[in-house]
Amino acid sequence: MTFDEVDKLIKKGEIIRLRRELEDGLSPNLCNKYSWTLLMAAALVGNTSIGRLLIEKGADLDSRNKFRDTALSLASHTGHLSFIRLLLTSGASLDCYPFGDSFESWLSWVAKYTRCSPEQAERIRRLFDTERNLRALHHG
Repeated sequence: MTFDEVDKLIKKGEIIRLRRELEDGLSPNLCNKYSWTLLMAAALVGNTSIGRLLIEKGADLDSRNKFRDTALSLASHTGHLSFIRLLLTSGASLDCYPFGDSFESWLSWVAKYTRCSPEQAERIRRLFDTERNLRALHHG
């Protein structure tokens, strides 16, 4: 299957068909010419069931597309809090902002220029802070 065909499955939420394709050899890290991955496509629509499936099948949590986005940055841009939580608890890098800015400047940009509302941006801040604290305890 091509990336575009799988992207359509993701947008339609066809998890059973996607699971079958993955079991038949489809790479969970399939990407398009712009380095968008299937996990990024799932992050954009916020489908945590598909995201979880891709992660279980070995999707790279921290791949960057040619625009330097990760699945976590894209989930943040669209305000999909449950998908953000899934990625964070699965071990995605907290350093997901595309241009190497500070977390604060990136989150400010997210709140101003994406589909994420200021309230969602504050929730994202709390999710990141919680995960940062948990990781510090484990590595501490």
